[in-house]
Amino acid sequence: MIHIRLATPKDNEQLIALTTSSGMSGEVSLRIDRQPDFFRLLEMRGESNVFVALDGPLIVGSLSVSQQQVYLGGEIHPLLYIGDLKIAEGYRNKGLGGQLCDEMANYATSIDADLAFLNVSKGNSKPFSFFKNRSGFPDFTNIGVFNIHQLIGKKQKRKSITHPIKSVEVSDELVAFFNAQQTQYQLGNVITKEMLEGSEIFSIQEGNKIMAAMCLTDTMNVKQNVLTKVSWNMKILLKAINLFSGVAGISKMPALKMPVRLLYIKYLAVQNHDKKLVLAMINHARNIAYERSYSFASISLHEKDPLNRNIKGLLNLTFNSIGMLISVKDHKSLITTVTSGIPFEDYSLV
Repeated sequence: MIHIRLATPKDNEQLIALTTSSGMSGEVSLRIDRQPDFFRLLEMRGESNVFVALDGPLIVGSLSVSQQQVYLGGEIHPLLYIGDLKIAEGYRNKGLGGQLCDEMANYATSIDADLAFLNVSKGNSKPFSFFKNRSGFPDFTNIGVFNIHQLIGKKQKRKSITHPIKSVEVSDELVAFFNAQQTQYQLGNVITKEMLEGSEIFSIQEGNKIMAAMCLTDTMNVKQNVLTKVSWNMKILLKAINLFSGVAGISKMPALKMPVRLLYIKYLAVQNHDKKLVLAMINHARNIAYERSYSFASISLHEKDPLNRNIKGLLNLTFNSIGMLISVKDHKSLITTVTSGIPFEDYSLV
């Protein structure tokens, strides 16, 4: 008999095992491990709850819900981030995902929540069925594709620029600069000093004025993207890159069954989207990735984000994810505000 309850720290090992047994398939297949503490990533997302489905003492399913503060139409709104929908093999296609979604819906109602967001790998339609046609619960709206650009680390030539890129400490001015950028997005994070702690911050300044800023973070201590399978074409490409990596001054590619070394460009804010400044910051991240033996500097951009234009011509592998949004209270105008703008999602926490 299956029963559902809230997870506790004692469930850590079973939740890690459930996560490890799941993965995302495609030309490149990945799984996301959560060693050593399943709950640490959730703490970084925001105040969170995890619903677990049990068959006796065995956890056979999970679903997490995290509360976040985001910008919507320039104003701050609460948002529920839905993640970690995992069903153990042998328990799939038996309605268990629907049961977990019912618990999530009841929770959202109990805290008077409205907006909720989730993302799924492009081509993976299964999660949609769990949330579709639920009594008293509107369907999710597809808000578009997020391009997850894995920029290959590359040694950069030292260029003399008018305003050099410098490593800086977190400051009120820096937080304000990042937030000014986030307000231009829909669902952009409301950034606090605490959210930037543990990351490296780089900026370009003219006098005391910040012209560009970038937050780099490594989350391998809380999650590990493990390469489980690649197509023959991709395998040949990765081998070719590794063969010439030393001569070309580019990073080594990841090995199968091993965590991919990723450096995330968590936030990138550039005044007026100045192309030269954007490229300078991105190439700085790629250079750091190369010097520190990361395979990639990763940046995630919605398909409508003009920053995508700056990625063209750069060595990268791009994966796609679809954002799904719901207004539990069926406020269609909020959904329209998001779909008519440029959505944002921080994939360092996915």
